[in-house]
Amino acid sequence: MLPGPLAVAEAFVNDIDIVLIGASLTIQEALFGYLSAIVIGITVAAIMSQSKILERSFYPYAILLQTVPVVAVAPLIVLWFGFEERSVIIVSLIISLFPIINNTLLGLKSTSINLVELFDMHKASKMVSFFKLRFPAAIPNIIAGMRISAGLSVIGAIVGEFIIGSGSEDGGLGVQIIYAQAELETPLVMALILSATTLGFLFFMTVSTIGHLLMRKWHESAMI
Repeated sequence: MLPGPLAVAEAFVNDIDIVLIGASLTIQEALFGYLSAIVIGITVAAIMSQSKILERSFYPYAILLQTVPVVAVAPLIVLWFGFEERSVIIVSLIISLFPIINNTLLGLKSTSINLVELFDMHKASKMVSFFKLRFPAAIPNIIAGMRISAGLSVIGAIVGEFIIGSGSEDGGLGVQIIYAQAELETPLVMALILSATTLGFLFFMTVSTIGHLLMRKWHESAMI
């Protein structure tokens, strides 16, 4: 039922060009989706943190991104953006966006009330208070959200490739898995799955390392 480790290793070596081409395309899709999620997520969370009215207005839509199945909206994405790489990036963006919004908003709202009152005493503007107090204090939460979304962006890219495909065999790891499965090449399927898993792990470790380097000199979580 399952190929042995040696058969998977042989498939990986014999079809290394397929694995590398698929991995390179998936990396591009996941990276674009992930970077877009970071920019949009932090921006939306910053806007919502400015008032309760804005938070109550926009937060339900952010929750919808987490609860609506991607399979259900995939036909709309294809209708708007076509069977192209853009559609896969959109799926990756949708799946990885909510953790960044949620964690960033939590961090911005968790600033010490004593420090907020200190800034108010010195009549600091909202802009100064945001960039010099709230945003720096929220960095650990932002990094935590980015760590969660790092792996989800790769999952989103693979799911997008499963749903949308590329119209040919020249696609990312998800597309290669579909074609390998159709041809009953189980060792190659396992090799592609392990490659996708490794890719998600590398995304996670890269973000974790960057976060540790940013916080190691001033935040307790990185000093321990």
